[in-house]
Amino acid sequence: MAVDAQGAGKARPYVQAAGADFPTLVDEENLLSRVYGFKAVPNTLFIDEGGTLRLMRFGGFDIRRAEDRRAAEEWVGDGALEPPAASDAPAPGEGTSDALDLFRDGMKLYRQDRVKEALALWREAVALEPDNYVIRKQIWAVENPDRFYRDDVDYRWQKDQMARGL
Repeated sequence: MAVDAQGAGKARPYVQAAGADFPTLVDEENLLSRVYGFKAVPNTLFIDEGGTLRLMRFGGFDIRRAEDRRAAEEWVGDGALEPPAASDAPAPGEGTSDALDLFRDGMKLYRQDRVKEALALWREAVALEPDNYVIRKQIWAVENPDRFYRDDVDYRWQKDQMARGL
């Protein structure tokens, strides 16, 4: 899954470079954050055709790690992963917040090419949730596309922005 307000076209080169041959969701509106409460990516969610959450891992999924490879193989093999324990699974709407509402409203403006107004709402959202890296990254990517969409993502620059409180 990718979260990118600028759409699937921005995420596609990374999916292709990874050699992924499975559908990859691009959550342009950060809707899954509202449901599952995460504020950073990458995250892994295996959801079956009936809508049952079978695996939820925040903070990364690395197929090179034995535990993650086993989970993926089990999922692909027969889809028999046990759902996460009820205490581990977020309640629906757990991520609902004023910050996410501002992000959503900013997305409406962004789609109308009202970029400055969208950025202003997204900055308000980050002021409410300074630890929401997903929203922060959208601001950075719109204002500094060269740090995200050319060659490698500039993680050093991102860390510097965080240290400066931007």
